[in-house]
Amino acid sequence: MIRFVIVILLPLIVAFGAEAMVMAGTQGDVRVTAVKKKPTSPTKVATGTERKGTSEVTVEVLTLVIQKYLEKEWKQKVATVSVTVLEPAESVVISGDSADLHVIPGPTEEGPGRRMFRVAVTNGKSQKTIQVVADVTAMIDAIIPSRFLKANEPIDVEDIKTVRMRVHQVNHPFMTNESEVIGMSAARPLPPDVPLRAAFIRPPLAVQKGDRVLIEVQRGGLSIRTYGITKSSGRVGQTITVANLDSGRELTAKVVGPSLVQVEF
Repeated sequence: MIRFVIVILLPLIVAFGAEAMVMAGTQGDVRVTAVKKKPTSPTKVATGTERKGTSEVTVEVLTLVIQKYLEKEWKQKVATVSVTVLEPAESVVISGDSADLHVIPGPTEEGPGRRMFRVAVTNGKSQKTIQVVADVTAMIDAIIPSRFLKANEPIDVEDIKTVRMRVHQVNHPFMTNESEVIGMSAARPLPPDVPLRAAFIRPPLAVQKGDRVLIEVQRGGLSIRTYGITKSSGRVGQTITVANLDSGRELTAKVVGPSLVQVEF
């Protein structure tokens, strides 16, 4: 749970809004101070009524509290989070000069879109809950092919790029980690600029039909090596048929690496 200590300077927050200045704290704490924007005209004066012993939680502060909460919750899933508070439309008056604010987690994890948040405002023994309605937008850096890729074609670093795109679910199906894509092969023809999903890629072929391979024959503690020709293509871990070059005998072997298969008796 992220907590935020809000120090609100009442004389500086009347009619002109606030700018939130964030200073890093320890253990996830963020201290936010509300600062009045400078008037655009030297003749413009602040208006409003100041209540003794009270201060205001601005819309900007509520936005920051919710955004930091979501950034922590979705840290490894999305690239950026944007929050637009719809309700309350104005600052909320609270007692005291400072308060501890944090988002109360809901019973289930929700994704982007229009959401309701409950923000707890604690000032000593006094506690208040602010109901906040906000639009939440989440963006990811999706991986897309930079050119057309044929089925079974190996994917290199030059073959892909990233594009910032909006997602409607936090647990989206798109690939965002380049290291999980580079070195794989296309599971099907892949047109450029289409976000990659896990089902679109697979491990590359380690051997292809007609390749000359080294056959390791294992029987108990005895190991024999010979050469053969593959009768089919295969990936590491798959079983294929190979023909012994000396005897012509066909054997069922497991692919253990490029140009290397293993037979066990």
